[in-house]
Amino acid sequence: PATDAVYWVYKRLNRRLRKRLTAFLDLLAMRNLVLALRYTLAGEAPPVTLLNNSLLAEPLRCLVTTTEDNETTIAQLEAALTSDYPFAVGLTATYRSQGPGGVEQQLADGILQYGLVRTRNGILKGTLRYLVDMRNCLMINKLWRWQVSQAPPLATGGLLTTISLQSVWAEHDSDRFTRLVSRLAGEPLSSTEAIGMEQSLLKGLTRLLRLAGRDPLGLTVIVEYLWLAQLAVHNQLLRQTLALDREELLEEVLLP
Repeated sequence: PATDAVYWVYKRLNRRLRKRLTAFLDLLAMRNLVLALRYTLAGEAPPVTLLNNSLLAEPLRCLVTTTEDNETTIAQLEAALTSDYPFAVGLTATYRSQGPGGVEQQLADGILQYGLVRTRNGILKGTLRYLVDMRNCLMINKLWRWQVSQAPPLATGGLLTTISLQSVWAEHDSDRFTRLVSRLAGEPLSSTEAIGMEQSLLKGLTRLLRLAGRDPLGLTVIVEYLWLAQLAVHNQLLRQTLALDREELLEEVLLP
């Protein structure tokens, strides 16, 4: 299973490699946490496959299997995270005002921004920037589809500036948006539907990593392997859980 693959690779990384990959390993762990929270806050037990992923620390695994009420769970989570991840400050207040979606956004955006600040490695920075762009593009596409009038909360740090994306949003310029996403993905979009766009962007990230991974001694091979392994687990879990007519909930498993 892919979770076993992630664990297998992680256990074989020496201390130096783990340190160099910290920003990416933290991203994978946070994605696990966010997905587990989706189950917990909906009153369901997270899948064992997800909880067994060793990149999520034991205290956090215990937290997301708690039977406490949701606000208490979020307050405990905030207390557990803030010493190491300052972007988690105010998580409980976010839950009160914005609900589970706001919590997920704060954690997903926060770990990307935090990683960008901390890492000096060019491959890791490029990966995180791409994920910021991917998240922003999928957010715009989703809110257009849902006909939401409020401007999307875009994350900074990507290669596509928030100013250009906000302009696209304000003008509802779908042609320009498609061109931007196609350029990011490195190929024409096969579809502007949620799943089609996500798949094109995921292929774009894989292509980016493989082009950068021609040096077999670099970090890129490890990053690509861990990314694809975890993505396979998350997609499998969601497709097992969601009804066929709810595919829109599969987009950007951040999962983010």
